[in-house]
Amino acid sequence: MLLLLTLNSCAFYSRVDNEQIISREPIKGWIEKLDMPLSKDSGDVLLMLSFSGGGTRAATFSYGVLKELRDTQYQQGSETKRLLDEVDSISSVSGGSFTSAYYGLFGDRIFKDYEQVFLKNNVQKVLINGLFNPLNWWKMLTTGFDRTELAVNYYDTYIFKGSTFADLKASAGPYIQINATDLSLGSRFSFTQGYFDLLCSDYDSFTIARAVAASSAVPIAFAPVVLENNDNCELQSPEWFADIRKNAENDIRLAEMVTAIDSYFNKTERKYIHLVDGGITDNLGIRALYDRVSLLGSTGRASQKFRKSKINKIVVLLVNAQTKPENPMEQSADEPPVAEVLNAVSDAQLQRYNTESLILVDNGLKEWTADLSTPDRQIKSYFIQVDFESIHDPKKRLLFNNIATSFSLPGNEVDNLVETARQLLRSNPEFKRLVNDIKNENDEK
Repeated sequence: MLLLLTLNSCAFYSRVDNEQIISREPIKGWIEKLDMPLSKDSGDVLLMLSFSGGGTRAATFSYGVLKELRDTQYQQGSETKRLLDEVDSISSVSGGSFTSAYYGLFGDRIFKDYEQVFLKNNVQKVLINGLFNPLNWWKMLTTGFDRTELAVNYYDTYIFKGSTFADLKASAGPYIQINATDLSLGSRFSFTQGYFDLLCSDYDSFTIARAVAASSAVPIAFAPVVLENNDNCELQSPEWFADIRKNAENDIRLAEMVTAIDSYFNKTERKYIHLVDGGITDNLGIRALYDRVSLLGSTGRASQKFRKSKINKIVVLLVNAQTKPENPMEQSADEPPVAEVLNAVSDAQLQRYNTESLILVDNGLKEWTADLSTPDRQIKSYFIQVDFESIHDPKKRLLFNNIATSFSLPGNEVDNLVETARQLLRSNPEFKRLVNDIKNENDEK
């Protein structure tokens, strides 16, 4: 481990790989492109997924949910439809970003080769072997090639096949929002057109591999992914952004978002943006949705957009691979090791923040539904949570809670995670209510 840290610290600089854009016209509409669109106008169901962090464990758990959505079918007239095709958007962090990006790029191909390409592939071993390869040592000592660049190269070559955000935009799937953490601000950074507009950077040419590497770059284990905050374009704020600033005076969370956005206009002091694991600011990947509603909803623009649609069901499906492993310190009166104490403190903070996020989204979803409902169209909301705490068998629940966060899982654990995710979603009361409502409405038509 000392050798790995030494090799990483000897790199003279981090690679900066976002291309600048030179625009003669002011860039407009950037704020509306900061986060995911509310709907792809696919029908009367707005279905938004959120994939949490947790290494390959999270990637596998979310993959299992996609399989169950694929196999959840209903009749619409003479046509058989899949619930998977109703998915409008996926927000993800860390390990969950591998699955969201792969599905966003390749669609149903994920069910043919994803297990072989990533889930059952010992990626962790491959990356470690790369670090001990003498051919890489000189590059690590003399250039910006570090552990993160090693990961980016592997992800790009063997998982995402050189795909860029232009490829993701061209796909027919749901909107994919990959989230990382702006290390300096301690705030969320999303790989969306709007954020790249703020950096005067070309969004289309940026690789999916580098975005996923940033989203899963656990500090210390991986160096940050660095983006340059270019100053070669003019950004024009819409007039209604002034309303957001005014509303932020009485809303602490909204004020934090506005402050973070404003910081990217400071091209001198914020020349480079260092991005690390998205799970640091939101390990559930669900805050992006809440922030979107807070940002545009504070001006009524979200409501205006919704009322023009056919949507009568709003669904948030959270795939939460967070674990609560056994704590050895509870079995001894001895002073626990420093590492054990640090892990316990970190887990406690993460758990409290996750709980607050769940409460925020649950309350926000209810308020949003009430605001959008009219006498002619009543909106129904569904907050579906798939997590290990929903496993009834204590022994099985303990088994899953002790699965490590890494990029390597035995094949049998992958199979168990996939099947458990499917069973948990299938038996979830909110999910069953959603499926029954969809089927009943279609039977009445």
